[in-house]
Amino acid sequence: MTENKTADRDMSGRTIGILGHPWRANVTPAGDIYPLGNELPIRWYVAADDRWHIPADEVAVRQIAVSGTPVLETRLRVPGGDVIQRLWVASGRQGSSALMMEFENDSPMAVAVAISHDDLLVSRPVAVRNVSGEWPAPGLELDQVPTVLPVGHRTSVRAALVLSGSSPTINIEDFANHDSVARGWVALSDSASRFNIPDVIESIPAGDVIVAERSELALSPAPNVFTNGEDCVRWLISQRELQRMSLSQVDPVDLAGAVEVLARATRRNKISRALATDGFRSALFLLGTDQERAVSDFSKLLAKALSLRGQSLAQMLARKNDDGVDGFLQVTSIENELALLTDENVATLLPDGIAHNRLGVQFEVHDIAVGAQHRVSFAVRWHGPNAAVLWEVVGPVGLILRSGVDPSWSSTQSSGEALWKVENVPTAAIIENQNLSFS
Repeated sequence: MTENKTADRDMSGRTIGILGHPWRANVTPAGDIYPLGNELPIRWYVAADDRWHIPADEVAVRQIAVSGTPVLETRLRVPGGDVIQRLWVASGRQGSSALMMEFENDSPMAVAVAISHDDLLVSRPVAVRNVSGEWPAPGLELDQVPTVLPVGHRTSVRAALVLSGSSPTINIEDFANHDSVARGWVALSDSASRFNIPDVIESIPAGDVIVAERSELALSPAPNVFTNGEDCVRWLISQRELQRMSLSQVDPVDLAGAVEVLARATRRNKISRALATDGFRSALFLLGTDQERAVSDFSKLLAKALSLRGQSLAQMLARKNDDGVDGFLQVTSIENELALLTDENVATLLPDGIAHNRLGVQFEVHDIAVGAQHRVSFAVRWHGPNAAVLWEVVGPVGLILRSGVDPSWSSTQSSGEALWKVENVPTAAIIENQNLSFS
């Protein structure tokens, strides 16, 4: 079989890489790797009992991001089961790093995996040229000499492309495994805020979507090129998330430039109010509140951009936007639903009430940024039709908490618990959760 080298392959997909090293690559939905430089792509092929399988050309290929991280698992259907490819970038000893590739044979017959690269560390001996000089991938024609790995029934092999470090002194066992790398990326995302909610976005748990968004930003931050309002919003939100993960500190000159361009686009109706407000909220977070003059100037600029007078900065940023435009990041939309600064020194939990899919369901969120000074965490448990809420506020004392679920409730305590009255909780949900408690 001759490998089809068409130029129109689907190269959309996830970015993989490692923080602290510039190497990046795009991984297609079929598991092919396209480095974002002048390097040749790294593709994979499987010789099963029936034929060579080219994942990029197969229908029965499925890919997931492990917990939303840049650890990607691609399954290729072969007779009797799957061959599973796992990709991640890992650090090793002495400052080394490598692109890691693991292939697991979850089928009843032995297979061979060919990788279109011949300078790899491997976990076991590779198939070699025979006495006639033929390389061990008969029927598969490639421009490059491949690495061919036999993979027995229910076993796995690894290969690694060393990105930094001295290859002769490095072993493949020196690099972190995919589980450890995935946990590291999740922990990085959780350092900004953490969610345990029942929401699903396009069949993917919302928590995984948020991890995916943040890891993509960490590997490929939005550029500071402000040609229009949407570019500004994308950059402002990106910088906000990076700063929350302690990966970046915003340049004040860039921040001022982005806000100016966004304000101008807003005044001229070149951007939706929903997107603009998301951008302005992020700008306030990045600006902080310890610079009184800068915050005052920002408030005046915002009032002019939004054509609002006589309102506090918090009120202008808390205005509802009903233009139906989706934001750039799901994390922004979800956090706005969970906690929002709605007035000067007032934060409202669940400002739009409890979404239908969360009724009767336990959920909790941690470290949602409310304004520039406070972080709010809360958990919801159920006592019959009532929501038992535990909360904690980190930041200057005196923040007033209110509820978008039970208007009769408010608190200025930095932590505590309360019982909210909730309307229209399904009977089935009440029965299921009636014995739950705070403990």
